[in-house]
Amino acid sequence: MKEYDVIVVGSGPGGATVAREMSRKGRKVLMAERGGRWNWLGNTLSVAMILQNYGLTVSKTLFPMTQVTIAKNYGGASTLICGCAMPPPQRVFNEVGIDLTAEAEEVRKELWVGKLPDELVGQANLRLMEAANDLGYHWDKVDKFINVDKCIPDCPDCMMGCNRGAKWSARFYGDEAIANGAELALHTRIDDIIVENGKAVGVKGSSRGKPVSYYAKRVVLSSGIGNVGILRRAGIKEAGRTFAVDFLQFVGGISPHLNTSTVQPMAVGTLEHYESDGFVILPVFPTWSQLTVLLAMKGLQHIPKALNAFRYTGLMVKIQDDLKGEIHPSNRLFPFSKEPSHNDKLKLAKGGEIMKKVLRKVGAPDESIIELNPSGAHPSATCRIGDVVDTKLETSIANLYCCDASVVPAALGLPVVWTVVALGKRLGKHLERTLM
Repeated sequence: MKEYDVIVVGSGPGGATVAREMSRKGRKVLMAERGGRWNWLGNTLSVAMILQNYGLTVSKTLFPMTQVTIAKNYGGASTLICGCAMPPPQRVFNEVGIDLTAEAEEVRKELWVGKLPDELVGQANLRLMEAANDLGYHWDKVDKFINVDKCIPDCPDCMMGCNRGAKWSARFYGDEAIANGAELALHTRIDDIIVENGKAVGVKGSSRGKPVSYYAKRVVLSSGIGNVGILRRAGIKEAGRTFAVDFLQFVGGISPHLNTSTVQPMAVGTLEHYESDGFVILPVFPTWSQLTVLLAMKGLQHIPKALNAFRYTGLMVKIQDDLKGEIHPSNRLFPFSKEPSHNDKLKLAKGGEIMKKVLRKVGAPDESIIELNPSGAHPSATCRIGDVVDTKLETSIANLYCCDASVVPAALGLPVVWTVVALGKRLGKHLERTLM
């Protein structure tokens, strides 16, 4: 029976970071990933193959229908992110006594963080930024996890997976961990924690239909919403009783002068409303296939508008939503219940009005402007610091940790990768101290 120093369940930004940090210290590491490794990136099919339920994971409360993004593939949802780099919000972590300053700086140095040159930002984004600033707002270029030497102009493929290796994803850290000796078990679903004398000593589940058990000195759950079911079966019942999804809403319009369908998503934007109102605004719009689904959720009569998918100039507001709803681990099709609260709707509405003003400024007539229904960006805060895990990210079961967006103490309302990677680095340092 082989024993590892650390088993990491999940291969997204949190899990891959922990695996990489531990493998660099010479520790025996296993990454267990329930999905496979889809490598044909940069197309609509890649989105369906990487996301759970082909990207159609929706709330149990069907009206209004809320959709969220849950990945089931090596690298997690980071494979399909826009590469938008926003550091951990200090205010959120100050409340639980955690300082991520040092780890956040490590991330800045390692993940190509920086603003893109104008030719990669694209003229449509630059024009939107100019229009917003003319209206009295304060827009600027946004930091990105992009290698400018590999990126090309007029490419919107970030949300379909970058096949050039220009955008950072958790696969970079996962591959480095493997090169350092870590093992990767694909198509391996972990269901339960093996506990002896009150301590986690391993995990069990199935791999390609066969039961498996793995043993380790430390176990780190980094499977996002999947953490909840594992923890509840282990007796930690408070997991997933409320959570956040960083509700977002897209608004698009057809301008005769520009469209954002062929430019880098989220290359400009504003955080000026974040501290005061709890939301950010960034230029991005769904791909044609995503747009068709979101229009159908709005009402079947809206589906013909998808014919204009490549003409829209699109903007998105993302909010810090209220901690409400519940995770339902046993329901594969409807694994959660959540809808926007009254406070959430006010934030979305305020952001929506700002976005419509900007779209009008760039020449989009009112009759062309569409507002899609709110969607959930990604489930988070299901296993919060101070509630399910302590400040070392350890659960009430010794040697069992969580490290991904599930541990954030409140909704971030921001792209989560920088925060999660910083948490993974911090946990890696703690694990190394405890394993000495």
